Amino acid sequence: MEKVEEPTVISDPEALHIENLDDQLAHLIPDKKEYDRVVRKIDWRIVPIMFLCYALSFLDKVVLNYAAVMGLLKDLHLKGNEYSNLATFFFVAYVLAEFPQGLLFQKYPVSMVLGINTLLWGIIVACTSATHNYSQLLALRLLLGIFEASIAPALTLTTSMWYTKRQSAPRYGIWYCGLGVAQILGGLISFGAQHGPMKNFSGWRIMMVVVGIVNILVALTVLFFLPTSIESAKFLTTNEKELVRRMLIIDQAGNGDQIFKVKGILEIIWDPQIWLLTLLAILLNMSSGVITTYSATLIEGFGFNSKQSALLNMPGGAVSILSIIFATYAIGRGYQRWLALVITVVPAILGAGLMSFAPIHNEAAKLAGIYLYSFLAAAMAITFSWVGANTAGYSKKVAANAAIAIGIGIGSIISPQTFQAKDAPEYLPAKITVLVAAAATVVTAVALSLLYLYRNKKTRPHREAEIVAANNQQRLDPIENEEGFTDRTNPAFIYVY
Repeated sequence: MEKVEEPTVISDPEALHIENLDDQLAHLIPDKKEYDRVVRKIDWRIVPIMFLCYALSFLDKVVLNYAAVMGLLKDLHLKGNEYSNLATFFFVAYVLAEFPQGLLFQKYPVSMVLGINTLLWGIIVACTSATHNYSQLLALRLLLGIFEASIAPALTLTTSMWYTKRQSAPRYGIWYCGLGVAQILGGLISFGAQHGPMKNFSGWRIMMVVVGIVNILVALTVLFFLPTSIESAKFLTTNEKELVRRMLIIDQAGNGDQIFKVKGILEIIWDPQIWLLTLLAILLNMSSGVITTYSATLIEGFGFNSKQSALLNMPGGAVSILSIIFATYAIGRGYQRWLALVITVVPAILGAGLMSFAPIHNEAAKLAGIYLYSFLAAAMAITFSWVGANTAGYSKKVAANAAIAIGIGIGSIISPQTFQAKDAPEYLPAKITVLVAAAATVVTAVALSLLYLYRNKKTRPHREAEIVAANNQQRLDPIENEEGFTDRTNPAFIYVY
């Protein structure tokens, strides 16, 4: 007599948290070891390219920081708040370009859009070396903002295209470490360029040419080596592609079909999570000027020369890297995202306090404050991972990434305007703004996690039924794949928090 299998029962409802779903359904993968091997294969092809792109996009911003102490202000006769305005108008263009860039992502492959934008911004950075006045530099910064508006949505879409939700957090962390690496490389390039010929071609001009050329080389790498989709990945076999697709379906991950749906775009207007994520991006980037635009200037204000300022700015990049690795590794090991975010924000709040309230002549305390504030980089990496994991449907995912990038731009527009020339060299109002924004980040992250918990209570029974059916039938047919649902319209969607 044939033995009848008992229905599978999930004894631990908490195990239904999305971070544990690959454990619940791992048996649906024919060969887990083979899948792990394929993931490592994807890592070596995809992650280094994303890392280089993000590192260079940040380096393009931070070179202006270093150029400020290398003679750019004097050579281009900048006065008053013109330097602050360069950073502000860069992000004005960045914000205005987000939705046009989003339309390109709807129509063309992500890697193609990213590669062409990277090529164009590399040319712009190199051309910056030829500027001779404020108007010329401002025009190039506006163009740079338009092209770099593609970077955050492109890398978030690429990461969620290839990885499950648990796998994606460490990968977000790796490419976001490009921020810290760019800060370190920027310091080294600045230091080296200041030792170059100064009569006819200033050190900051040499720096712009070098960074621009590297951008162009990376753009060519993106265009020729970053696959446009899983199906087009020549480095994977047919069976390996099917294995990746199957795991993404099981995990409620991936980007979905690249089909334009107005409902998915409009849904971001009524979705509170998008507003909270955008608020997080605004708060985190309201204070980004400390790292991207003014850190070298602040350090020089402590009494160091331009060469010393370039080198002393580098440890902040190392702190960013360590904090990102710590936070995303913890998430990959199953710790909650909101908690990892709060833990990394606490040192940043302490750093903001030191920058704001340490005695004027206590340079060591103020320098330590700048370094501690670099912990905040991990919080933005976690925000990107939330966007990738908790939005479903290609149109909504593209629109959500555009909204977050607009939040980044709005925060970054506000940031340099808090650094007013009349407040130099202490810039106390700016430092207090940084402190308040960091504290508000904690409140916003907790509110977001509570929203996700509330939603999961409603969707958990549906997801449990889906998993039980999958265990009994030895297959999983998620309804969002069949009908193109978003996270809000799919009754079985589970949010990570």
